[in-house]
Amino acid sequence: MAPPSSGNPSSNLQIPSMESNPGPSRQYSHSPSSAYPSSAGTSSARPTSVAAHTTTAPHNQHSASAPRRQRASHTVVSPSSSGQHQGSSQSHNESSAPLYTDIHAHPAAVAYAAAHPRRTIPKFGPYLLLQTLGEGEFGKVKLGLHSQWGEEVAVKLIRRGNVDGTVRMSKVEREIEVLKTLKHPNIVRLYDVIETDKYIGIILEYASGGELFDHILAHRYLRERDAAKLFSQLISGVWYIHQKKIVHRDLKLENLLLDRHRNVIITDFGFANRFEHRADDLMQTSCGSPCYAAPELVISEGLYVGSAVDIWSCGVILYAMLAGYLPFDDDPANPDGDNINLLYRYIISTPLSFPDYISMEARDLLSAIQMLSERRLKSWSKRPWISTKANDRPTKGK
Repeated sequence: MAPPSSGNPSSNLQIPSMESNPGPSRQYSHSPSSAYPSSAGTSSARPTSVAAHTTTAPHNQHSASAPRRQRASHTVVSPSSSGQHQGSSQSHNESSAPLYTDIHAHPAAVAYAAAHPRRTIPKFGPYLLLQTLGEGEFGKVKLGLHSQWGEEVAVKLIRRGNVDGTVRMSKVEREIEVLKTLKHPNIVRLYDVIETDKYIGIILEYASGGELFDHILAHRYLRERDAAKLFSQLISGVWYIHQKKIVHRDLKLENLLLDRHRNVIITDFGFANRFEHRADDLMQTSCGSPCYAAPELVISEGLYVGSAVDIWSCGVILYAMLAGYLPFDDDPANPDGDNINLLYRYIISTPLSFPDYISMEARDLLSAIQMLSERRLKSWSKRPWISTKANDRPTKGK
């Protein structure tokens, strides 16, 4: 998974081998049948998949006769609860054999070794750590490779020294807490959290298609049927988290990834927050990226509706997909957008303008984001532009 591109990560991140001291790991299964002992270098048994959300699956869902290529789990129980499940999990996995007898023969490991012939590939728990996918606010995100099953993951490594304050640590913990409740095809999956003395490692789904931002740059702008498909997936994921009483608050192109089938994956829930009732969907902390900021964030000195702010950001993302650039970034008095105050004033005072190649139907949809009363995801998803364009089949030769 490509990580958020902002922040000041540590420039000298060194990853020690964790084979001898894997440290505690957090368990996200809510079903006793899904709890397995630590796979962080202490057990040779194959870990099985567990859900990062409440499930009612029967106890024998993961039988020994399950297909060998089922997803490897990255979830292990805490030291206090591992003992009661250790025996059953080991017998449960004895009949399975690792897919890789030599993980260094995996294509990703071979490619990394060829690019860095003098480096020893470091390990973190059961994962080989390969190339850096990106850098976040508190550390780096590495491509991880499960040493037995060869599954690629994104390992978000957070150095404890970078989150020594209460506010920073609470941000990390809130992100983990939010992610463990979500299961949606367009939201990044949390597999596990492995903790050591020096690092917190968040094990995430790997989106091999990279950032949506780079995908748009490579094509200048997207065809409307492609943009409609991606936008439909985006608002499906955002609607889902809002139904879970969660707001993201930092939706932007850099936080939208693509999987190998070019489906949207929403990531980076570092600014996410919860609300229990509709009346509580009022936020006070201004956060996220200025170019994606809704007008109420700019002009309000008090509370704002968090879900409406997310939907505004979705509209900015759709505009960028169709136009190839962000709206409100054409102020001649602030060409680089460096002056935040000028940028905010421009957002408030300037109506949207569109390049000629954007259709009238798309313009109508984009104009709706400027009205707070129109920011309703359910009504957006039913608009003809989305339903028609997203289901268009490309003609031969196009």
